Amino acid sequence: MSIAAITTITRNLSEWAGAANEKFLRTEQEQQLERHLGDPAKRAQIHVAAWMLGTWHLGHGFVQVMNGNGRGFDEARIGQSLRRCSLLLRHTHHQPVRRASNPKQAFSVMQGALTALLGLALADPGAEALYDILLAQPDSTFGETDHLPLFVRELLRVRAGDRPNVASRLGPYEEVFRHWTGDQRLLAQHLAAALDVHLQQVRGAGSTFEDPPCRLYPTEVLAVRNVRKWLSLPTPKVEHPLMFTNLVTMLPDAAWPPHDVVQKLERSLRTR
Repeated sequence: MSIAAITTITRNLSEWAGAANEKFLRTEQEQQLERHLGDPAKRAQIHVAAWMLGTWHLGHGFVQVMNGNGRGFDEARIGQSLRRCSLLLRHTHHQPVRRASNPKQAFSVMQGALTALLGLALADPGAEALYDILLAQPDSTFGETDHLPLFVRELLRVRAGDRPNVASRLGPYEEVFRHWTGDQRLLAQHLAAALDVHLQQVRGAGSTFEDPPCRLYPTEVLAVRNVRKWLSLPTPKVEHPLMFTNLVTMLPDAAWPPHDVVQKLERSLRTR
């Protein structure tokens, strides 16, 4: 079932990366950024354009890797940088309106979670500021179905040297933390189960992994692997079809690629 699902998702993602979406998500958003970067009156357009352009580069880059072109990782990492800058700029420019004790956030909890998870999986060197924002989120930020965002926050807590808050609100990710330091075979099984959930949540508007760049990339397991490496812990081999595509078996170059638009956005962040 998983292999058949991956075949279907691969075909759909290749169609998504076609010329029609390239015109809208890449060409038109590049034009928006070229026109509006540096104009304080156009902040909202800049944030949206950077997110959409980043989504294109992430998804299109991963399609290239699936087709056997390892240079696609560079494009995907540029996309990650653009989306991360988009969220950080939104946070920097955001003026919270407090209602009771629950202020409105600058970006959605799922946008933050997916971007942080991709940052961990891709070893994004510029994501620490985003991690700090997510670490500071109180429990009230998360709804009853926000299993993945809670998982990301707890994974960041572990990375920072704290103990995770292991609770049923983590849903399918609860057992990953319960077996974090226990039987490695059980940890591997629960990570594989998380990837089964991943494939189940690809289809449908509002599904956790409907976001094109995240459909085939096993972000959860790669993020766990990198966090455990950060903590000098071994990670067991996870037997799952998502772990045997080019997105996992091929590796990016060591250096994170530069990009002119990303550098301009990062300079804008440093001046705030």
